[in-house]
Amino acid sequence: MPRLLLVIPAHNEAGRIRAGLRKLGPAVAGMDLKVLVADNGSRDAGEKMVDAVAPELPFKVEFARVSSRANKGIAIHRAWRAYAGGCDILAYCDADMAAHPEALRRGVELIASGQADAVAGSRWHPDSKVTGRSASRGLVSRLLSVAWRLLPGARVTDPGCGLKLIRTSSFRALQLPPELGGFAFGAIVLVQLARSGAKVVEIPVDWQDDDARRIRLGRAARDYARAWFRLLLPF
Repeated sequence: MPRLLLVIPAHNEAGRIRAGLRKLGPAVAGMDLKVLVADNGSRDAGEKMVDAVAPELPFKVEFARVSSRANKGIAIHRAWRAYAGGCDILAYCDADMAAHPEALRRGVELIASGQADAVAGSRWHPDSKVTGRSASRGLVSRLLSVAWRLLPGARVTDPGCGLKLIRTSSFRALQLPPELGGFAFGAIVLVQLARSGAKVVEIPVDWQDDDARRIRLGRAARDYARAWFRLLLPF
């Protein structure tokens, strides 16, 4: 079985990380993985919460302060670069496990069998189940989906879904700018992989929003818009 590095970006996630890690446990039982909570500029007790729940989990979890900036993409990118040693697949998911982590196993299987080089959860997949999403967040997600499907050389239906897996060798071959980050980081990687000839597969997710108010929709939308325009040009 391939070894998976699962990164959970965390910015002031002390209130949700414990429940999220507990939810992750049954979904990844028996998998060969290491879990890294990648802190980016938190000022809460996230590390203490991770240490407290760690003995209960069926996997080892590490907490690392990878950035002082509140930047989700930077946290994922730096963690993938720094902690990928010995891992065949890189992945990330959100601290609240809004996209149910059982999708991780399906993603690993697709990559391990050679059916995909990258796997992305998509709330717009016809088999996905989405609950709890606010009207405003649903509208932003729909607009992003329409726009990103139009990018040349790639088809990404849900750039904002917080569950993505990538073959380590495929990620390294991209040679991305070291400080590439932002909310759109994962979607940028998917587009660049597709354009390089890698096979990107989208899978359904069981997605439930527990607190949409944490997402600054305007800031996130602007970040995705800038990334979209940037992707019209080569890096």
